[in-house]
Parts: sequence; C-alpha cells; structure tokens
Amino acid sequence: MTKEKSKNILLRIFSLIAPLKTWVIFSIFCMGGYNIFTAAPAYYAKDIVDAIVYGDKPELEQYFLVGLGMIIVFAIKGLFFFGHNFSVGHLIQSLIVKLRQNLFDHLVNLSLTFFARSKTGDLISRFTNDLHVFQNMLQIGVTGPFRDIPQFFILIGIMFFRSWELAIVTMVIIPVAVFFIQIFGRRNKIAVSKRQISFGGLSSLLVETISGIRVVKAFGMEKYESKRFSESNNDLYNNHMRSIMIDSYSYPIIEIIGAAAGATIVAFGGYLIINDQITPGDFTSFLISFFMLNEPVKKLNGFNLKLQEGLAAVRRIFDILDVKDDIVNSPNAEKLMSFNREINLNVKAFHYPEKDEPSVNDFRLIVQKGEAVALVGSSGAGKTTVANLIPRFYDVTRGEIKIDGHDLRDLDLISLRKLIAIVTQDTILFNDTIASNITYGQPECSKERMYAAARAANAHLFISEQPNGYQTVIGEKGTRLSGGQRQRLSIARALVKDAPILILDEATSALDSESEIEVQQAIEHLMENRTTIVIAHRLSTIRNADRICVMEDGQIVEEGSHEELLLKGGRYQKLYEIQFRDETSGKIY
Repeated sequence: MTKEKSKNILLRIFSLIAPLKTWVIFSIFCMGGYNIFTAAPAYYAKDIVDAIVYGDKPELEQYFLVGLGMIIVFAIKGLFFFGHNFSVGHLIQSLIVKLRQNLFDHLVNLSLTFFARSKTGDLISRFTNDLHVFQNMLQIGVTGPFRDIPQFFILIGIMFFRSWELAIVTMVIIPVAVFFIQIFGRRNKIAVSKRQISFGGLSSLLVETISGIRVVKAFGMEKYESKRFSESNNDLYNNHMRSIMIDSYSYPIIEIIGAAAGATIVAFGGYLIINDQITPGDFTSFLISFFMLNEPVKKLNGFNLKLQEGLAAVRRIFDILDVKDDIVNSPNAEKLMSFNREINLNVKAFHYPEKDEPSVNDFRLIVQKGEAVALVGSSGAGKTTVANLIPRFYDVTRGEIKIDGHDLRDLDLISLRKLIAIVTQDTILFNDTIASNITYGQPECSKERMYAAARAANAHLFISEQPNGYQTVIGEKGTRLSGGQRQRLSIARALVKDAPILILDEATSALDSESEIEVQQAIEHLMENRTTIVIAHRLSTIRNADRICVMEDGQIVEEGSHEELLLKGGRYQKLYEIQFRDETSGKIY
C-alpha cells in the first residue's frame, strides 16, 4: 500500500470519527490525566530515596504518608484509565457499527454486475474478518500509541531532567529499536495481505460447499471437497504462522535491546554517582523512568504490526465502498407511477461484463398492455437476459428499452421496479415467517390482502397446516417447505405487490406434475389483468400466451401463436419435438 493510499484511508477514518468529537476530547483529557499519574511515581522517587540516603532517620509516620500518597495516585490513575478506556471503546464500537452499516447499505445497492464477478465468501469476510481486524487495530494499534506515546515523551523528559548524560546514552539505543520495529512492520504487512486473501478464499469455498451440498452428496464428492478445504485451510494456517513468527521473534529482539540499554545505564549511572555528578535519588528516578519507558517501546512493535494489519483490512472494506454502481438514477430521473400502453424493447446489443460476444443482439419486441408474450429457445439463447433488462438489472450496451415512451435510463429505479413483479425458478425466500415472506416489500399490507393473495396462489391450505400458520418460520431459503410450496409463496408475494407488469422466468420448470398443476393455477390467477413476459421450458406455461417469440443467439427468429408456429414447421416445431413430450405432461426431455 502506497503512502498516499494510507494517508487517504486515515483521512476517511477521521471523517467517520468527526461527528463523535466530544467523546474524542473527553478521551484525550482522560488519557492526559492517566499519563501524568502514571509517570508521577518515577518523578517523586528521587525525593523519597534522597531523603532516606541523606536525611535524618525518618519517622514511621512519613512512610505511612508515602504509602497513602501512592494509593491516592493509583486511584486517580485508575479513574482516568476508566474514563479513557470507556470513551475509546464507545468511539471504536460506534465507528465499527457505522462502517458496517455503510458497507451493507452500499453493497445492497450495487448492481447485479458487481455480484456476478464477486465471490460471496469474500464479501462475507469483509464484514467478519476484515472488520474484526480493523477493530483490533483501533483498540491496540491506534489507541495504544495515543496513550503510550505521550507517556514515552513524559518519561524521556523526566530522564533528561534527572541526568542528561544518562538520557543521551539512552537516545543512542532507542533508534536501534525503532529500526528493527520498522523492519518487522514491513514483513508483517506482506504476511497479513496474504492471510486476508486466504481467509476470503476459504470463506468462498465454505459458502459454495454448504449451498451446493446436495450436488456434493449426489456426485459423491465429499472427499474431493474435503481435500479442497484442507488445502485452503492449510494455506490460511501457513499465512497465519508467518504473522505469528514475525510477532514471536520481534518481541524478544526488542527485549534484548532494552536489556542491553539497561545494563549500560546501570554501569554508567554507578560511575556518575561515585563521582557525585548525580544523587542516588536521581539515578533511582531515572532508572524507574527507563524501565517504565521500556514497556511503551516494546508495545510500539506490536502497535506497528496491528496498524499494518488494520490498514490492509480497512483497505479491503474501502475497496467495496469505492465501487461505483453502473446502474444509477439519472440526475433528473422521472417517477413513473403507472403503466398504460406498451413496453418497447429495441436492444441493438447487450454484453455481459468481460464478455466479447453479445448475449442479446438486434432484439426488437413491443409488448402491449395486457398482452402475454412468451420467450422460448434453447439454453443460452438470451431469454433470461432480456427479462433482466426490463427491470434494469443491467443496462443495454447499445439501443434502448422504453415503457410508455420513457427510456428506462431516464426513470427513477424504485418507481420502475414497483411496476414489475418477478417469479423465477430459483425461488428466493428468507429465514423469516411465512407472513413476512408474502408481504416482503409491502410491510403495510393488511392481513386480509395477504390471505387473499395466499388463496389465489393456492397456498392458504398448506400454510394453515403449518405449526404456527402464517407465523411459521420457514428456515434459510425456505428449506422447511417443498419446491411447489416455496413457488406458491413467491407467487403470493407477487400478488401482494400487485404490479401491472409480470415476468415469469421458468417458474414451473423444476416442479413435478402434481406441484405444477397447483402452481400453474396460481400463475393463471397472477397473470389476470397483467402484462406478462413468460420464459418457460414447459408447454403448459406458454401455449395460452398471446404471442410466442422463438429466440436464437440473442435474436427473435420466429413469432406467432402456438398453433401458428407449429404450422410453420420452423424452429419452434423442432423445439416442440425435442423439448416437449406432449400437451398433457408438458415436461422437458
């Protein structure tokens, strides 16, 4: 990471902390008090020792007073430490909460293009590992130096005040320690970057395996996945051990340097006392200051290592925050409140990111209000891509899509997507209650409207049979329900939304015949009085469409009703013969 990038990251962190400046001021005040009372025993040691060495025999009462003074000093020091530690803890947690929320808010607003090129596990590691490392940096690598560096200079001041000769000897040795600290920091920065990349890879592998566990078991690939995880796990272990190794050998090296400095000071200090250049009290005060100084110098090594780790982690967080969304509202975006006439698709070309060949090419289609249009074709023909362009999940590369004469790029995204309901083959449900899943996006929905939608989707009966009815929690991705039940919930959700434009993307292709009958009835209710674009592999879903468009290589090659296309004896007839058994089953071969 360059110095310029590090500087930019620190400025961004400070901008997040700025609203909490009152807590910052209070923590600095407490930190100052803590440092003063920490150094106080070293400063007053001279008077106590010299009184014992040169003065008359002290009374026992004086020792009691000294002891009481020590209790008071440490009590006040403790109060300042509490105030500093609590205020810093509040600052750090507030910053982490704010950063985590900013990261999540930014992430959910990014387009599908970003998620297509990102690994889920790596994104999750930004919220878990990277934020945890950054938090540790703030607690140890930032607040520590802010507390210990002033203490370092206070103790240096006491040392020069007691004996400038001994202080100069110390100043010769300290740069040696700082030199080694910088070396350790550079080495650790490299190790930490590799470790975080390894953690992201391990997280991605874990997410892939858990989400695809049915496929893993079906193909008997448990050992293969275990081997892959073991390799990734060992890679993370090795990168962790590099950091641990650096931390392990850096600490004793700094200790040896400190011990060498201490031995030199003891010998030279004895010479100065013998020659009456300093008093035993001066030497004692200096020596206490030096050994107290040794602690923050040793910590500085740990601070530097944590700082490098934290900067690497927060850089990965800011990398996500810096991603510019490619699907955004135009400056003067118009809110479209209703759909009245037609959808006009004139897609000259659409390219997915990092692909040279267009997925949709010279695609022209006008869908009138109330019309049901089906898109059919072999896999990869571009059907789903077209469906994703209508709600503007992606922008066309060349060409335009208009609703009622308005270019999608000139419309407010939220108002556009309120007009569109989508039901897909991969039903997305959340680990929440059935009621929450049906009313998702419509929290103000009444119970009566929710029940009506469930009945229309043929879902009310099986919902009523659940342990807690509509308040039953359905598990992650709705795993406690069957495929047909999950699909009917998604249809009920679309009914509650009551959008005038409906997109059905292979909504029944993964269902058995019995489930399909119930889902098909629900879809027919859903399609009533709506403009529908249907993508399907099953005849039963498309044969009643007003028009069927046959797609090939991103283009429409045939268009007409089911009967018209069969009579033509063209591409549709071939698809029909290859893909559809008969009108009764409607299943794919």
